Amino acid sequence: MIERLKEETRVLHEEIERENLANRIMDHSINMKEYKLLLLQNFLAYRSVENAIFEYLPKMQPEKYLRLEKDLTALEVSFSECSFSSEFRCDNEAEAFGAAYVVEGSSLGGLLIAKNLKKCSRLNEVDEFYFFDGNKDHLASWKTFKNALAAKHFSEVEAQLAVDKAKETFLFFKKLFQTRFSLAEKAPAKTPKAAMIVMILIALLLLLENKYRLAM
Repeated sequence: MIERLKEETRVLHEEIERENLANRIMDHSINMKEYKLLLLQNFLAYRSVENAIFEYLPKMQPEKYLRLEKDLTALEVSFSECSFSSEFRCDNEAEAFGAAYVVEGSSLGGLLIAKNLKKCSRLNEVDEFYFFDGNKDHLASWKTFKNALAAKHFSEVEAQLAVDKAKETFLFFKKLFQTRFSLAEKAPAKTPKAAMIVMILIALLLLLENKYRLAM
């Protein structure tokens, strides 16, 4: 079944790989704004797809979008009010397997992207990468998926449902990669130093007020 999914989605897969901002990581030309946009696009895609899969395949724990959320939070990119008009859903287990093929298969390419991310000079100010972290332990979910897929007996109808959903999933990612969201940054929190200055100013004002009252 995995070979059928691979062959029948090959063209779409290659097309999407050519057209998304991850290519600018591979040639080391990506800048900070593009990197933040790439993270946001992936976050919205993985959040929708992983939650849809989990409804029918509870062993496929949603975790990729949570790592993307950590990236966005660290870079102070607001995503709470960011939405995408297209809805993604799975209606049965076979469709969930098709969607999971796309999501879990991305772990393989993610390792290669992580290696090149460290060579992107315009991202030197990023302290830590959470989604593209290069951790090979993330491949465990790919192995779990392959084992579950091999253990599942697919009828021809179910097999076609899985293939069709895999294609739909690739197209869902493609739509998000083509969407240029406006990047709203979170208002920076007051630093401890700034807070201390405010407290000192308040104390001085109170002191001056007391002196004024005594003088009267």
